Amino acid sequence: MAGVTHHTHSPTTTGEPYARRLLRSHGLRCTAPRLAVLTTLDRSRGHGHLTVAQIQQRLTDAGHEVDLTTVYRTVSTLADAQVLHALVIDERVTSYGLTDTPHHHAVCTRCGAIDEVPAELLSVALDQARLGSRFALPEIAGLTLHGLCPACQATTEP
Repeated sequence: MAGVTHHTHSPTTTGEPYARRLLRSHGLRCTAPRLAVLTTLDRSRGHGHLTVAQIQQRLTDAGHEVDLTTVYRTVSTLADAQVLHALVIDERVTSYGLTDTPHHHAVCTRCGAIDEVPAELLSVALDQARLGSRFALPEIAGLTLHGLCPACQATTEP
């Protein structure tokens, strides 16, 4: 059950003005759905990556009337433009997060909680992966680590 994320970093952002700057920096128009989705993800940083259904629900809760199809199209466009990245934990759940701060992910194998790990903390691991494989891995290569989150560790201890 993905969707619970604990962030280890938190860039300074300011809602819609930030979303406008982000879209412009990627050469994208500032449409109402794009601004709404980015503002929602920006405000949800402490709650992590969100699925399309979670984004749509938060938009509805905030008074926006945006249908699920529009949210799907919007996140797809933003992911194609590398404003967002899609994190697929298993074949059933895809969640989306902002790409403005380089990071990797640690995923709980029991509850699906996700922690963002700042990229600089895993730079040596990424360098070693390049050396140990035949793959050309870019700096933004997404590493996903699997283990138990603190909450699940606490429930397994005697």
